[in-house]
Amino acid sequence: MNFKVRQIKHKKNNSSNRKQQVGFIVAILAIVVLFFYGCSAVVSKIGLINIIGIFGEQLKTDSYGNTNVLLIGAGGEGHDGADLTDTIILASIDKNNKLIPMLSIPRDFYVNIDEIGGGVRINRVYELGKKKYGTEEGIELMKKTIEDITGINIHYYVFINFSGFKDIVDSLDGVDLNVENAIYDPYYPLGETIKYQTFSLPAGMQHLDGDTALKYVRSRKTTSDFDRSKRQQKLLFAIKEKAMSKKILLNPDKIKSLYNSVSNNIETNFSIRQIIELAKISQDFNRDNIVAHVITDDPTSCGGFLYVPEKDLFGGAYVLVPIGNNYNFIHQYADLIFHYPDATKNKLKFQILNGTKTHGLAGDAKAILNRLCFNVTRFGNAQNQEIKKTTLFYKTQEMDKATPEALYFLKQLIPSEISTEVPPVYSEPQYASDANIIIELGDDYARNKPEDIFYQYYPTAKPAETKDLDSDTESSTPTPTDES
Repeated sequence: MNFKVRQIKHKKNNSSNRKQQVGFIVAILAIVVLFFYGCSAVVSKIGLINIIGIFGEQLKTDSYGNTNVLLIGAGGEGHDGADLTDTIILASIDKNNKLIPMLSIPRDFYVNIDEIGGGVRINRVYELGKKKYGTEEGIELMKKTIEDITGINIHYYVFINFSGFKDIVDSLDGVDLNVENAIYDPYYPLGETIKYQTFSLPAGMQHLDGDTALKYVRSRKTTSDFDRSKRQQKLLFAIKEKAMSKKILLNPDKIKSLYNSVSNNIETNFSIRQIIELAKISQDFNRDNIVAHVITDDPTSCGGFLYVPEKDLFGGAYVLVPIGNNYNFIHQYADLIFHYPDATKNKLKFQILNGTKTHGLAGDAKAILNRLCFNVTRFGNAQNQEIKKTTLFYKTQEMDKATPEALYFLKQLIPSEISTEVPPVYSEPQYASDANIIIELGDDYARNKPEDIFYQYYPTAKPAETKDLDSDTESSTPTPTDES
């Protein structure tokens, strides 16, 4: 896909478009899996679980052994913006490592697609593809678009409509979740009219029925699309926990109600036998196995690979465009979260030490790693500033096991050697930290480090040259504490 955008000035979203589109959680993958898991849990009480297992069909996988599923949500027939896919989540089932990393794609992501005649927000790809080619072709076009953006091969899709979402939550007698921040939205759409109603929800533990849950994940006017993506994923966890409760699993009427909600409101290319296989796999997963990620326009945060161009380049519309006007950084990000489970599962902590006389080197490296969701807890000067070769030191005695997979990915970003021989000086108080891995940057990295093009788009985000350390100036003397 070709990007024609070159404007790099960043603006906040002040869109005057007060017509909110449907935005809701696609929890259907969890529901489909959990429904059959529930059935299998019930029948296991009478010794039939192995018989059900016989009818499973092996799932498609990629070269890493993962099964990748696109989760899509749209309003559905009878709703305003019926075919706008305002919820788009790519999930990967990593059976070997018992992980399900998920990546939300924002609805305002701008894409150029020849099949539908040019550039549009991504939430219109299915709508226009369906109108021009048909329903299945529209879904396939959406699947291909997400594959281009992420670089991940997608095997299956699950499509849920507006009514299905509310029915699923109500079939569970509602869900409980902790609302971190109170919501007050005076511009929530009133039905399918052009009028508004006020939606508010206090912070704290709340019990949500289907209608309230839909508003919780649809509200966007007074927060942001990125906040909404996080709420969608959080509600998915709440649905998963409720569906797995004994109250649901051991209640035939509830299972029947859940089944009806699922079967009447989804489209998928999973076969029944493949869903049964999902049910078998799901018995090994719990909430801790699901790891949620988003793509945002904040260059200082995890997943910050987008920017907001000048609106006049897009007819006054607010859109999001990838940094560099290509998908290279997003491919790298998706590769990490889907294919390097140690980086996600073990929550490794990093310390970056500048072993050169190049000012700002550790700060620049920290910014790069932060965007990729690496947890950099400290950064500062190395023991001296004449280090020639960059080295990744990992403390095997402090970790459950060695995790070379994550380090090998890191070597793609920071060419280096890997060693378990941590210099004794880094055990001294001035370097003390809870980091599992110490990155000691040398002259080789200073000479060949890639330019961080993010600063072209967000010049105010660039770390000050003299603030690589805790102190305001960089010197050859180690500082007693590092900047967190």
